Amino acid sequence: MPLVHGSYFAVNLESDHIILHGAPEESAGVILRGSVVLNCNEATKIKSLTLKLEGKTKVNWTEGHGSHQRHYKHEKTIIEHTWTFMELRRKPHQLSEGRYKWDFELPLPGDLPGTVQHDLGQVYYRLKAVAERPAFSMNYVAKRNLTITRLMLPSSLEFSQSVVISNEWTGKISYNISIPRKVYSCGTSIPITFDLVPIAPGLSVRAIACHLKEYAVLSTQEHSRTEGRVIKTLRDARFSGRQDRWIRTEVLYVPSQENRRIQSDTCSDLIRIKHKLKFTVCLVNEDGHISELRAAVPIILASVAPEEDANELPAYEDAWKSLPYDPNTIAALISSGDLSASGFSRPSTQLFNDAGSTSGSSSSEDEGPAPWEGFDLTRVPSYSTALRTGRQHSFSGPSLPPYESLVSVTPAGNTVA
Repeated sequence: MPLVHGSYFAVNLESDHIILHGAPEESAGVILRGSVVLNCNEATKIKSLTLKLEGKTKVNWTEGHGSHQRHYKHEKTIIEHTWTFMELRRKPHQLSEGRYKWDFELPLPGDLPGTVQHDLGQVYYRLKAVAERPAFSMNYVAKRNLTITRLMLPSSLEFSQSVVISNEWTGKISYNISIPRKVYSCGTSIPITFDLVPIAPGLSVRAIACHLKEYAVLSTQEHSRTEGRVIKTLRDARFSGRQDRWIRTEVLYVPSQENRRIQSDTCSDLIRIKHKLKFTVCLVNEDGHISELRAAVPIILASVAPEEDANELPAYEDAWKSLPYDPNTIAALISSGDLSASGFSRPSTQLFNDAGSTSGSSSSEDEGPAPWEGFDLTRVPSYSTALRTGRQHSFSGPSLPPYESLVSVTPAGNTVA
């Protein structure tokens, strides 16, 4: 964000969306990398410069009325780390005009809970850089939110095993309700197959209803509360007459996170988010009275869709993202049109009037070469490098050949895979 006299102070990250792979007990974690950037358009005095990472979970709600009303509140720190780039000293550091950049990195443990934004509780991660200035000068402050989500490993049974509810309502109906897998994500569809065989004579189906419900379990040291809400409903009443069997596949569409505040499944000390599919089959008996068959099955809503193959090696055109992060290069690519601005947005910072090493280096704003120039693109990145990139965005430049098309050409013109 531009500061007084045209200066610029920001926290840049390789990615502000961190994906942890695997369950908390098996995840190896990930490295958080980025830089703090200060552009000085004139000589500037800085007393100290620090960066703080803070992750917290907190809940806050009220129950009861009048004299019986009770307030429940609890907060817990998940992770905390501070970098000192300029030590606080009595005599301020003198920075001449130019651009200064301080790189940082931190291993994040694999058991961190995912980000949650609920009406009654939060799990959040935030970076805050502060350049403290002498008296009567405004401090420079830059903030950056960090989103953490968890992606299940491809070997997880939830990806491959179907979920089936099979039972019999004695003397009335035999039923089989199934979904192809247990894991879904926002913006995808859930096919639900109903196989209904009547046992009672004269029984017919009036309607089928499916509800996707989200449950938030909030906890303090002395009390807990469960909040449930329906986030999607489907009803099908296209049934006519009596039959020997009804087989119907209903498709329930999970709303996208952009349209509604839907949480992914997560578990922390104070907040747990889970989801269930609930089914209701409305039956009409021979004498005309109504019966309802009810069933439910737990599912997992993940932040990253399983079909996005986020665990696989990046596509060839994405391999450049494993190179060292450089905000100047990214800005140059965006301005030239070679990189979509939606892929890397300018960091959001805020300024307030509140109050390591000193190895910040000054550099120019030259665009520099493209990030892949000087590197052998025929070499596939390692699996650990691919995981580090996250594959959150795709390069929007000219299409490059896929891995399988990379071949060696013999002198005779024959191609060898």
